[in-house]
Amino acid sequence: MLGNLFYKSEEDRLCQKYSELMSQSFRVALNNKDKSDKIRARAKKILIQLKKMNCKKIDKSL
Repeated sequence: MLGNLFYKSEEDRLCQKYSELMSQSFRVALNNKDKSDKIRARAKKILIQLKKMNCKKIDKSL
């Protein structure tokens, strides 16, 4: 019963992961542009997945 309270949809998890990666990319960019670009590429792949899922949260939060 408690499992339902803490369940996140795949869209929510991907949106959260995308936000975390973008934040990390920004922090790393101050010191290492190459590493930042790699992190941003991972975030872009997640964004493409979200677009394929027709995620409505993309336009609002991302």
